[in-house]
Amino acid sequence: MVSLTASGALLSCLGFPGWGGLHLVLPSRGDPPSLARRLDGCGQAISAGQLLPALLRHHRDLEPLDPCHWPWAREPAMAWPQAWEHRYLLICRWGAVHPLRMSAWQRQRKTGDWVRLCGPVPLPCFRERFLGDQEMTRATPSPTTIKAMAPTAQ
Repeated sequence: MVSLTASGALLSCLGFPGWGGLHLVLPSRGDPPSLARRLDGCGQAISAGQLLPALLRHHRDLEPLDPCHWPWAREPAMAWPQAWEHRYLLICRWGAVHPLRMSAWQRQRKTGDWVRLCGPVPLPCFRERFLGDQEMTRATPSPTTIKAMAPTAQ
């Protein structure tokens, strides 16, 4: 059963080796900065093809969307659940300079229409845009911290 609460989203993942098209419901924290944090938490050093399995391992609240509930198989834009405020398309393209690319849309509440926020852009650009400089560098220790962590010469 797909749980739908405020600020949910749909993340469609295509092109990942060993996976068909996979549509995941983010039941909460579906806004772009939260998704960027989720993706960032999976590790930037992993290969492109490993991002989807890592995402599913680290974030157990992601729920596969039952094909019977695919909103694009219905008529109007309002067929999309109201709780989904955003939707994303994550594509893995082997052999490309930037194999992971993200597109994002935001729902207009009154009309139910979707407005493109970005994309398709390389995944690092998505992270930078929605996390900002402060959060992107938070995991990188400052020079003072690095110096404090270095072993002292004796």
